[in-house]
Amino acid sequence: MTLTEASYYSRKFAPFVVFVFVILMIFFYSIKLFLLVVSLNQPKVTYINPIFKELKPPVIKKDATTSAGFSFVLDTIDGAPVSATETAQVFLLPQAKFQFDYLPKVYVMAKTLGFDTEVVKHKLVNNEAVFDDGMRHLAIDINTYNFRYDYDFKKDTELINTLKTPDQDEAENSAVNFLKSIDKYPDEFTKGKTNSIYMAYDKVSSSAAVVDNLQDANMIEIDFYRPDIGQYPVVSSSYFNSQNYVVMMVTPNTTRIVSAQMRFFDKSDTQIGVYPLITGQKAYEELLGGKAILVSSGTGKKDITIKKMFLGYFDPDVYQDYLQPIYIFLGDDNFVSYVPAVSRQYLIDESKL
Repeated sequence: MTLTEASYYSRKFAPFVVFVFVILMIFFYSIKLFLLVVSLNQPKVTYINPIFKELKPPVIKKDATTSAGFSFVLDTIDGAPVSATETAQVFLLPQAKFQFDYLPKVYVMAKTLGFDTEVVKHKLVNNEAVFDDGMRHLAIDINTYNFRYDYDFKKDTELINTLKTPDQDEAENSAVNFLKSIDKYPDEFTKGKTNSIYMAYDKVSSSAAVVDNLQDANMIEIDFYRPDIGQYPVVSSSYFNSQNYVVMMVTPNTTRIVSAQMRFFDKSDTQIGVYPLITGQKAYEELLGGKAILVSSGTGKKDITIKKMFLGYFDPDVYQDYLQPIYIFLGDDNFVSYVPAVSRQYLIDESKL
């Protein structure tokens, strides 16, 4: 076939080829449209797996008050309550078993914190092994090895007279190394974040206050958090800091731990439920209705502008059965309030507990 003939036949059949192509495209997209309409008309199926059945609501604080008596205005980026997801995971926090051989570990912890364990012996108070030498006080849960430690630094004039500005990186390393030395540095902390709080101790007034700049500080608190669960952050009962922390003072010669606490409960990696959540609108209505849990009232004023609302997970500082999602409301002047996020169908009525 010559080039002339090829040109002739291509021009002759081109309209037919274009026509067939258009018909095929119409047929193809008609099928796609049909399948889309069918899928939209099908009832939406939400996967849930409530393996724990009904859940106890999270206990944020034993003496927590509610949002009753406050009035709220929503002034967020979205301009409306946010519903992040229809369902979320709920994690079992297995209850720790009694440790018959707790003595060696609690004495190692006490010795690491400066106790002369040949002289200072523990006293068993409920489920805690308590050490006290007049300067130091240590209480260790004999089942979980969670602990609270305090050093009466006000009596240590040599320490408070030689304080210097701490180095943040060194302080973080010291806090991590300390927790590792007493075997209380959970694997989750390696994936989580830390937060540094700067403080200044005034020996004249014998008081400490939070300061904004490290240069003004002579104390530093390192807070430890669990890693985010998916895209959702993990928060504590006080929101602004963690129940897992180490507080230090630094001199030219030493780094002194003056307070430390661990309130950490291991979560199961296998026993995980999937529960439906209330909508953001429903959570906001509970806030308006005075049913939200008050975490921080800020300056105490009653007219609150909510600046941010999001879903997160509540990490308890006292043992509870589950690590579960909550809605978090942040307002002006450090106002914070929580609303349990699990659908009320699966949340036990607190009045029946």
